[in-house]
Amino acid sequence: MNHPAPTIPVILLGDDDPEATEHLRDLLESWHYPVETLDDGHAVLHRLLDPRPPAVAILDMNLPSLSATDIVAEFRRRNHKNAVWIMLTGKNAGPDEISSASDAGVDDFLLKPVDELDLRVRLRTAERVQSIYSELHLQMEAVRFHSSHDRLTGLLNREALLSALFQETDRVQRMRTPLTLLLLDLDGFSQVNLEYGYAAGDRILQDLAQRFRRYLRSYDMVGRCGEDEFLMGLPGCSMEDAVSMAERLQETVLHRPFGLEHDAVTISASIGLAQSKGRSPLVVLREAERALAEAKLSGRNCIRAFGMPVNPVSALRTPLLVGSSQVAADPAQALRSISGD
Repeated sequence: MNHPAPTIPVILLGDDDPEATEHLRDLLESWHYPVETLDDGHAVLHRLLDPRPPAVAILDMNLPSLSATDIVAEFRRRNHKNAVWIMLTGKNAGPDEISSASDAGVDDFLLKPVDELDLRVRLRTAERVQSIYSELHLQMEAVRFHSSHDRLTGLLNREALLSALFQETDRVQRMRTPLTLLLLDLDGFSQVNLEYGYAAGDRILQDLAQRFRRYLRSYDMVGRCGEDEFLMGLPGCSMEDAVSMAERLQETVLHRPFGLEHDAVTISASIGLAQSKGRSPLVVLREAERALAEAKLSGRNCIRAFGMPVNPVSALRTPLLVGSSQVAADPAQALRSISGD
């Protein structure tokens, strides 16, 4: 008779009877289940508490050094992350023992000598339960991720980023190191959506998010705060360094064309900077917003730092225009530069 391939990664056998262990291991391996064996209660508990525990454990009730019921009770008390299906085996177990084991967190009970068909059915039940748990776990992880991340770009959302910035502000204040906020707003991005469609605009935002991740340092923070607005936290970055970083970001990240179906689009952005100095991120963010507004009024594609004189390099930079004369070698791949409202 053909049986479906097992989906349980590893089954742990805990029994100090070598003959019983060998018989059960041979049976499980004949069904293509990977098997591990241990013969001591404390060793079994240690294995169950491993960051990557077995999916199923079949334990004899009378393990030496620590009973199976005590193992299960301690494991359930200390483990809140990994779901392990635990089945106890034993001879002549009475109702009180079974009830006590169930209260401790045992999932199933199997009398010795083990009946092959009975074991097979119970393992299939364990597989179904594990499959359901895995699916629920993935869904919960997705819910947790999307509660703190922007669904389109995968970057932190505004609330999560501000929370991270509050923590980082405390840290840099203790370390007496700078923290600079960089607020970036794409110039005239609504034009991209109008000319190419919102799906194309979404693809550009996703591509841009990937570019930010590659460009920024591993400990920098970046989030999407609006349709076309992004906020970055730059720990250990002085205002002068942040201005240089913003200039490189404009030149190397933003001005590289974004490929669409028939066009390659370039975009520009206005950037506002403000330094924390140990103050609330909300206060610093308002200063970055004021600097960003000044950059917009200065002709866009500019960088302004709150409390600093105008950067001459940024002031001289001129915005790119829609329908720029810049043309690719292949007319079908004409470059379109999007800037301005």
